[in-house]
Amino acid sequence: MKTKLYSLLITIISITSWIIAQGIDFPDDPSQAPIGGLELLIGAGGLLSFLGWDVDVSGRILRCIGEKGVEINNGCNSLNLLGLYGGFIIAYPGPWKKRILFLLVGLFSLYSANVLRIAFFAVFNANLPQYWDAAHDYSSYIFFYPIVLLFWYLWTIISDEKDILISG
Repeated sequence: MKTKLYSLLITIISITSWIIAQGIDFPDDPSQAPIGGLELLIGAGGLLSFLGWDVDVSGRILRCIGEKGVEINNGCNSLNLLGLYGGFIIAYPGPWKKRILFLLVGLFSLYSANVLRIAFFAVFNANLPQYWDAAHDYSSYIFFYPIVLLFWYLWTIISDEKDILISG
């Protein structure tokens, strides 16, 4: 009975967190954006600068100098996906030490993938703007879904095994 109640409570918390994340929007001032706002643009711009691209980050827009930019809107910050991933890891049974490790590594991986995705968008839009809609529509299948599915699969396998990642 205690296990069923615990599972129900975790499921309710996970679903509630995901629903709350649905309503998070960027404020008008990008510097006040929730996690996934200005930090994503700065990270993507820094990555492109490191790789030798001349870029400009202005407000919510990242652009390669002399080209059209990409704007990070509310749906582009990946908060929904982060909430969905976290909800699954929290709701699926397993030891808490492993769960926290999977949450931290998975959320960091997804956040990093989104930085890479935004950098990709800026370069792609500078070179192949006529294919922007296709690149934007299908980018999640390349950048996010493999990571989410891999971590979910590993969690279902590892959460049942003893002492694979963390002894104790």
